[in-house]
Amino acid sequence: MPPVTEVSHGSSKLWFTARFDLLQAMNKQAQHRFNAIVRRSKRRRGEWVFVHGDRADSIYLVQSGRMKITALSEDGHEVVHGIVGPGEIFGDTSTLLGIPRTTSAQALEASLLCEINQKDFESLLTAHPELSLQLLKSVGLRLQKAEAQLLKVICHDVSTRVREALIDLMTVETRIHPDQPVRIKITQQDLANLIGASRQKTWEALKELEDSSVLRLMYRSILVIAPHKLRNERTPVYSVRSAIVGSTFVARRAGTKEATRPTTMSTADTLANVR
Repeated sequence: MPPVTEVSHGSSKLWFTARFDLLQAMNKQAQHRFNAIVRRSKRRRGEWVFVHGDRADSIYLVQSGRMKITALSEDGHEVVHGIVGPGEIFGDTSTLLGIPRTTSAQALEASLLCEINQKDFESLLTAHPELSLQLLKSVGLRLQKAEAQLLKVICHDVSTRVREALIDLMTVETRIHPDQPVRIKITQQDLANLIGASRQKTWEALKELEDSSVLRLMYRSILVIAPHKLRNERTPVYSVRSAIVGSTFVARRAGTKEATRPTTMSTADTLANVR
């Protein structure tokens, strides 16, 4: 069954415009124009919005639900670039660059999306420069998240990466009541792909948390029953330089202290140690 699509018009939908971070700086005139050109579509869990290589002629904003942005590695394994939630934008990079899709987008749960045609969006950016600034900030935040994810893969073991990912995924759900149990609709395989680890190692880390009464593993989801416990054991992020350059050590031979000298670990060695 194809996705159900409806077109929204007029000022009666201004409440819906205010839900998106990207559109916060828009005045009412711009919001009315946005509402006149946007299409809202319902997507079922597992439905693909677009796949790698598709023509990029629209951008999307998530009103409700979650989308998984993925790509394939050289050996054919899925790599999760990120999880996009309510208020966030996706599909904009390839669309604005005028190139085919470099990633794929799939609904992790039943979702409501807002779709804008490329020409309409470019026209909106031209007429309202403040929207361009918000878009630039959105791209910057995504870049920051990607850099943080790289740091975690290099610097942290799988257990810590699982904790960090779960904290990030439950942030939106627990914004109002941060200590209430929250269900994260993500499979163990998707979580493993997100943090750059094997499914077995990811399961072991999750089982340890389940045995500690922090969460409960469920079908295609994870129920965090003690969010405060998950946050309290959060590990600080170290810099890539400190992880790669390594540490110094003191060698003692025959009771004589030798000069302290630095050791260098390659990125590959570091990744081997944390995985």
